[in-house]
Amino acid sequence: MSVEEYLNARRSGERAFRRAQFENRDPYLGCLDLLLKDRKTVGESRVAIMEIPLSMVVGTVTDGRRRTFADNFMPIMEKDCEFARKWSSLYDIQEEEGIRDAVKVYEYMHRFYVQEGNKRVSVLKYLDVPSISADVTRILPERTDDKEVQCYYEFLEFFKVAPFYDIEFSKPGAYLKFASLIGRDLEEPWPADLINVVRGAYFRFASVYSSRAGRKMSITTGDAFLMYLMIYQFDSLLDYSRDSIAKRLEGIWNELLVENNGQEIVLQENPGPDMNQSFLAGLLNRPLMFTEKHPMKAAFLYEKSLGISGWASDHDIGRIAMEHYYEGLIHTWYYENCNDDEKIQNAIEDAVAKGADVIFTTTASAMTVTIREAVKYPKVRFANCSVLLPSNAVRTYNMREYEVKFLMGVLAAVYSENHKVGYLATRPSYGVLSGINAFAVGAGMIDPEIKVYLGWEGLKEFDWKRMLNEHEISVYAGLDLTFDGGDCPDYGLVKTDQNGNIIHLASPIRNWTRYYERIARSILDGSWDNVRKPRKDQALNEWWGLSAGVIDINLSDSLSYYSARLIEVFRNGIVSGALDPFSGELHSQQSLIQPAGSNRMESSEIIRMNWLNDNVIGRIPLFDELSMHSQKQLEGDGVIKGVRV
Repeated sequence: MSVEEYLNARRSGERAFRRAQFENRDPYLGCLDLLLKDRKTVGESRVAIMEIPLSMVVGTVTDGRRRTFADNFMPIMEKDCEFARKWSSLYDIQEEEGIRDAVKVYEYMHRFYVQEGNKRVSVLKYLDVPSISADVTRILPERTDDKEVQCYYEFLEFFKVAPFYDIEFSKPGAYLKFASLIGRDLEEPWPADLINVVRGAYFRFASVYSSRAGRKMSITTGDAFLMYLMIYQFDSLLDYSRDSIAKRLEGIWNELLVENNGQEIVLQENPGPDMNQSFLAGLLNRPLMFTEKHPMKAAFLYEKSLGISGWASDHDIGRIAMEHYYEGLIHTWYYENCNDDEKIQNAIEDAVAKGADVIFTTTASAMTVTIREAVKYPKVRFANCSVLLPSNAVRTYNMREYEVKFLMGVLAAVYSENHKVGYLATRPSYGVLSGINAFAVGAGMIDPEIKVYLGWEGLKEFDWKRMLNEHEISVYAGLDLTFDGGDCPDYGLVKTDQNGNIIHLASPIRNWTRYYERIARSILDGSWDNVRKPRKDQALNEWWGLSAGVIDINLSDSLSYYSARLIEVFRNGIVSGALDPFSGELHSQQSLIQPAGSNRMESSEIIRMNWLNDNVIGRIPLFDELSMHSQKQLEGDGVIKGVRV
């Protein structure tokens, strides 16, 4: 019987061998010694004797045994050899009493390589056993900024509190996010009972997911698991049948396709026809989806109260103006203080019950719940004010703020008298770095000797005013909006005189009125649902700037007319497309980003910037250096994490 099983296993090995040859891959098992030949390591340590997932056992330690197996660990030796007899004998032992002796393995970068016990691994893989007992020794890679290495070191932090290997993520920050979704952290050890429940839930999900995804997905099963938890939450895996899990997976399949497609986002940088064109003329050839008898219903969710949040107040002005602009065709209402997942969900559920056709969540931190509800209510349109948070079910929108930051940098250099200016940033989320760098580029174009001293409002410990005083900086860009009812006299770009008086120079103007009027128009004329709909594996982000009239710069009356004229010239260059901060030669603090004569950087590269311009004094903070509030905000914003410059 066991001889026949060996022949079946060998046939599987031969098929894998031929497939690898056809795909121009090494057909034999991986070899750790060969893998580490050109890689730096920083030591090894024994982990424990423990159960490890067989799916992560991918090779041998030395080159001697690897040609005995195909790359799927199935044997390829002839049936009459000693190896075949030993393999068959191990098969009989497994069938009669089970293989109990632990194999010896080395673990490197979340994969296992067998030192002793290759045939035991092969037999259990043939029988589709999910795990094997192993004596594990870990080899540590050199710590670098490589994303794979970052993820691995984050896994090690996870392993300290939850020592199991099964779940693997491919993006920095995912283990921390996973822990928070389970209601835990990466500081305190997880209870053994909880670990068993989590592993069981993961295996349950993985079995359903693998039958649906097959080989089609390049993301890890862990990545898919994390997205499932973000939308349906952990408890949904405990009391639901496999059919229920499969049905829910079907509901978020487009979200998984976006993830699998590298989170590809289509950035719409031009809102289309100008609002001055006749709106009614544009509807003549389309059926009216909404009328005065059946107006479009739009709900807005704000994180804070209108009375204390400048951000919420600005959006609400846009909401009111949108309703007035399309008088009779649109009815709107809002929800305040939607500052946690439960409140966001309750507000959305209430809006849906009231017949909302579109729901706007106005902060990035609300995106996770927004996706969950968008999947639940596919007939309702959902939009979230964020940038580069990919979702097929939720349309995202935001402004190209870096264009105005560039103009502010130009003006800052004009008014600086000592080649120094300051810049206070919030936290290192998507889009923030482009604002800093655009400011620095603009300042450098006016004064090649200027230095931009960078501070971060979101740090645990930082004294912004002291830094300004120490470096004798009198011209600086503070925060753009006031929050929590606080008095913020130095918002925008300011200059302090010898007596410490603050003189306003400029500040950004965010015209949410124009933004919401244009979004509403796309829904009313049908282009939201038709012309601009992305593929199933893409997300769509409206990313508009000066040319769309949704953002601008407000210049103080105290400026000389020469200064105002200079800014107008630069502004017109950006609007016309003749000028952009991120075209031509660019240098980071460490290297050349692009040479002279280069076209404008790709928009996605601008948003994802993780470097600082060469005239910036400062660095991007690490996640652990930020306050708890900023860390929480970054979990929703999209974080540039662990970057050193």
